[in-house]
Amino acid sequence: MTRASVIVPVHGRAELTRRCLDAVLATLPAGCEIVVVDDASPDRTPELLRGYGEAVHTVALVENVGFSHACNAGAAAAAGEELVFLNNDTEPAPGWLQALLAYPEREPAAAVVGAKLVYPTGDVQHAGVVFGQDGYPHHLYAGLPAEHPAVNRSRRLQAVTGACMLVRRSAFERAGGFDPGYENSLEDVDLCLRIGAEGGEVHYCHGARVVHLESASRGRSDRFPRSVALYRERWRDRVRRDDLEVYAEDGLLELEYAAGFPLRMTVSPRLAIVDAGREAEIEDLLEVYARQTSDLLAEVMRLTALASERVPVDPPRPPASGPAPGGRTPADHQALLAEARRLEADAQALQERFGVPAGALGYRSLVERVGERVVRTVPAGARVLVLSRGDRDLVRLPGREAAHFPQDEEGGYLGHHPADSAEAIERLERLRESGAEYLVVPATSRWWLDHYEEFGRHLRERYELDEQAECTIVRLTARDREPIGGRV
Repeated sequence: MTRASVIVPVHGRAELTRRCLDAVLATLPAGCEIVVVDDASPDRTPELLRGYGEAVHTVALVENVGFSHACNAGAAAAAGEELVFLNNDTEPAPGWLQALLAYPEREPAAAVVGAKLVYPTGDVQHAGVVFGQDGYPHHLYAGLPAEHPAVNRSRRLQAVTGACMLVRRSAFERAGGFDPGYENSLEDVDLCLRIGAEGGEVHYCHGARVVHLESASRGRSDRFPRSVALYRERWRDRVRRDDLEVYAEDGLLELEYAAGFPLRMTVSPRLAIVDAGREAEIEDLLEVYARQTSDLLAEVMRLTALASERVPVDPPRPPASGPAPGGRTPADHQALLAEARRLEADAQALQERFGVPAGALGYRSLVERVGERVVRTVPAGARVLVLSRGDRDLVRLPGREAAHFPQDEEGGYLGHHPADSAEAIERLERLRESGAEYLVVPATSRWWLDHYEEFGRHLRERYELDEQAECTIVRLTARDREPIGGRV
C-alpha cells in the first residue's frame, strides 16, 4: 500500500522542476510515490520527466488547464492515502515529508497540514495563513527570520498554502478537490476553508521546512482579480478574522486595560512599525492631544464646581493652544503634560471636596500613589502581586519583584477575571506557594473583595490587611508575624 503521494503540478520551467524532483527523491521515505502532472508544458519538461523513468509517475495533460485541474488530475492518479501537493518552485529540506506524515499521527483531527516555507535568503515566506481585519488571507510572519520563536510553533489555523500541503485523501474527496473556479490563486485557501467547514482541522507544521521561490512557476497577475472576487463572495464575511489573536498568542501584540480608555497597545517591532514618513504628523497629533487634555480637564473643573452650586464660578480661561499650525513655534510637550497632570489633580481634589464621584479622572495619580505606598510599606526585594487589569504601570515598583494578579502561566496578565471565588483563591494560593509575599489591591479594584465574597473573606481571615485610601496591602503570611510596615 502506498502511504503518501507527492503531487507536483508543473507548467514549463523545467530547471525548477529538476531541482525540486531531485530534492524530493533524495528525501523520499519508503512507501511513497511522486506524481508529476505536466500541464501542457511548452518547454523541454516532457523530456526531463522521461529521464526519471519509473522513479516518477507522470500525468500528461494535452492542454493547459491551470493549477486546480492539474492538482485534481494528480490526486485521481495517485495511489497514496495521504496527498501531498508541492509546487515545482520549491526545494524541500531533508526530513520535510517525514515531519508532514508524522503530524497527523500526533493530531488525528488534522485533515490538512501545511509546511514552513522560507525564501532562499532564509526569511519566512509562509508559517500558515491568517485572516486579517480586512477579511482577506495573509501569509503569517512573512519576512521574519526562520529562527523566530513565533515561526517555530506548530498550531491549528484556518488555512495553509498549497505550495506544500498534506491533505488526507478522505477529506480531499469529501470536499470535491480544488475548485477550478479559482485560477492559480486562492484555491488552496478555499479548499482549507471548505474542509474546515466540514469539521476537518487545518494545522501548520513548523518541522517541515521547504525553500520556496514564491510564484516563480506560474504567472497570476491577469487571473488574480477573478479569484479574489470569488473568494470575497464566498468567504470574506464568513471567516474568523484571527490575525490579531495569533499575534497576541505569540506575545507580539499586547493590550493593557487600565480603569478607563484609551487602551495601551504594545506591538513588537518585528510585527509592525509606525508608518514611515509620518513622524511629523504624529508629533502634531501628540501636541493636539496634550492641549486637548489640558483644556478639557480645566473645563471639567469648572463644570464640577457649577454642578455643586456651592462655590462661585469664574469664567473659563481661554485655551492655552498657542499659535495655529503653520505659524507656531515648537511646543514644550513636557510642560503641556505636566500642566495636564496638575489640572487632573486639581479636578480630583475639587470633586472630593464636594462629594462628586471622581470615576477614573484621578486614575494616573492613583497609580503613582499606590506605587509610593507600596515602596514605603513593603520591604525591598519582596515578591508582590498587584490586582490589576494588565496596567503595566501598576507593577513598576522599584526594588520589588512585582507581577500581575491574576496572571497566566507565563506571568503575564491573565486577560480575564476568575469565574468565581474558588478560582480566585486557587490562583492566589498557587502563587503564594511559589513565593509571592504580598498582594496589593488598588482602590479601583476593591470591588473584588465584595464581588468575590469568599475570596475577600479568605484574605481577611487568613492574612493581615493594611487598608489605606489608595490601596489595600495583604501580607501573604501568618497573622502572628510583625504587622505590615512594623506598626503596632
